Amino acid sequence: MKKRIILLIATLLLPVLCLAQGNMENIVHEVQKISWKTHKDSLQKIITYMNNHPSNEYYYLYWNAYAHYMDYFNYKLSNSTEEKKAQQSLEQASSMIGKITKPNSETLALQSLIDGLKLNFTNVFLLPIKAGKVGRLAERAIDLNPKNPRAYYALAIYDFYTPKMYGGRKLVESNLIKAISLASTVVENSKDPQWGIPESYLFLIRFFKEENQKAKAQHYLQEAKSKFPENNLFHQYKL
Repeated sequence: MKKRIILLIATLLLPVLCLAQGNMENIVHEVQKISWKTHKDSLQKIITYMNNHPSNEYYYLYWNAYAHYMDYFNYKLSNSTEEKKAQQSLEQASSMIGKITKPNSETLALQSLIDGLKLNFTNVFLLPIKAGKVGRLAERAIDLNPKNPRAYYALAIYDFYTPKMYGGRKLVESNLIKAISLASTVVENSKDPQWGIPESYLFLIRFFKEENQKAKAQHYLQEAKSKFPENNLFHQYKL
């Protein structure tokens, strides 16, 4: 009799569990589409859904962290109220990524980017220590998977924002070129990260523009337009 009751409960719960799993898979695929041009309201809907359906599953934690990381860019640090929200987004992202019990190249690369943004809110006396950790996270991500473009992107971003007087901006070009060279074919229905290539192009173009290397900037801008014809960021970019 007891076995029959357990079987009945399991039978009743199975459709609910399958529905929840299906919804989570759909939301993960929506998170994968997030970019800097994603509307703030759309991003908030994704974050709200994920926060209302907590899980310790790896992909849930990773993509929840990524969504909060991207949410940071919706706020202006020049506004004290929005600055607080930006900081909260990063804290949420850190919290999610910190729950992943076995860090890998992908999680370390994302953590490096998150911690890099958190330097905006770090005491000036702690900056050298905190900044060094950001770089080491990206380097470790590369060590764990030398074929991960997001690891090279993370290291490039760290170097991009490190002032020249402190040895920065020497490896931006090489790391971003390495990142775009590792662009892989998107596997259909995969939950693994695919972002980072358009972002690498954008920073590569920006770097060359800032370094007064217009010919190189123009070259990679045209290459980006060819690879990402639907990405308006490249078509609207002014050198």
